[in-house]
Amino acid sequence: MNARILIPALALAAAVAAPAAAQQQAPEQPAASSAPAAEAPKPSAEAPKPAAKPASGPTFWGFLNIQYSRTDAPSPAKDTSSFELRRARIGARGDLLPQVGYAVLWDGADSSLKDAYGALKKLAWLPGLELRFGQWKTPFGYEQPESDTKLLWVNSSYAVASLARGPDSRDLGVGVNGKWAVGGGVGVEVAASLVNGAGPNKKDDLDEKNVWARGGASAKLGPAALRVGGSYGYGHQVSSTGTNGRFDGAGAVNGGAVTTTNDDTYFWFQTYGADATLDSPWLFVAAELIQSERDLQVHAGTQDFTRRDVTARGWYAGLYGKSPWNVGPIFRAERYDRDRGTGNNLNERYTVGAYADVVPVNARLIFNYEIDQSDRPVRTGNRATAFAQVIF
Repeated sequence: MNARILIPALALAAAVAAPAAAQQQAPEQPAASSAPAAEAPKPSAEAPKPAAKPASGPTFWGFLNIQYSRTDAPSPAKDTSSFELRRARIGARGDLLPQVGYAVLWDGADSSLKDAYGALKKLAWLPGLELRFGQWKTPFGYEQPESDTKLLWVNSSYAVASLARGPDSRDLGVGVNGKWAVGGGVGVEVAASLVNGAGPNKKDDLDEKNVWARGGASAKLGPAALRVGGSYGYGHQVSSTGTNGRFDGAGAVNGGAVTTTNDDTYFWFQTYGADATLDSPWLFVAAELIQSERDLQVHAGTQDFTRRDVTARGWYAGLYGKSPWNVGPIFRAERYDRDRGTGNNLNERYTVGAYADVVPVNARLIFNYEIDQSDRPVRTGNRATAFAQVIF
């Protein structure tokens, strides 16, 4: 196995073996959950063996996101406005056995499967860990794995969308999640996934897969909660498959001759991140810094390709205000440099706005106004967005 994929894979295996007290990571989508029944005492020689716990039936949930947006595009582009059914999702989750769970999430807005995974949990030989297999959001930082229903800036930050998500935030593979209470209001957590790298509902034929992982800690600070973490991503991805829609950048050989056109673009990447959040009764603050180093290879013709090392870096810092009336302000500042070796390609954006909850989280109205201060070649213009959310 390639050494560059072996090291993250060994780290994933080590995380699986970590001992700790049981807690599991909540799934991305909001849904009601019932507390598990108290565990039966161990049977003695005289006592009969307790009956197996029954499986829980599926819990259904869903949510709708509807928005109107208007973009003031820089000249000579034309201004645009649109109504959009941003998300129309319905899902189900449950347990076949206390140790075997599942979750499925479908989006009618773009007619695609989002989450679809099985999980092994509450296993005596893996205390505190949940093993997953299927498709879900890969772990990296704060913003990416957070539920879309909880984020009050309606568009992802530049750095997360470009560097942490890969082709999309969801991918196919295997993973592990765990949370443990250390004591004194302190907890630790870990999440890692080994996935294709091609995005949701796709497979690829690359032998080298992607590793995404995050480890962190949390602490109670009086009425506030602090959470910090570090993230890492590594792998091989196809950026473009060229005119034939198939990966053949390495050359398809038949009797020593290349038989297909090599016009693909692919890259190796290593991505690092740090994140922190502070949740208090009056304010929620989140910040994240991400850097990605990429070995980009662009094939043209049957043999030739160009190779270039690219380093990209970005950050954001944002906050939400809170009040007894379930309304508050929204602010986010962000910068993203897609190639630190070249100029005139910096994205800079400021988001201001407000939200109002008719029913907290479940019935919510959001207004965002994005002020685009990017370099001219990458500027898209200021944008106003009105967003409504209903969770059922």
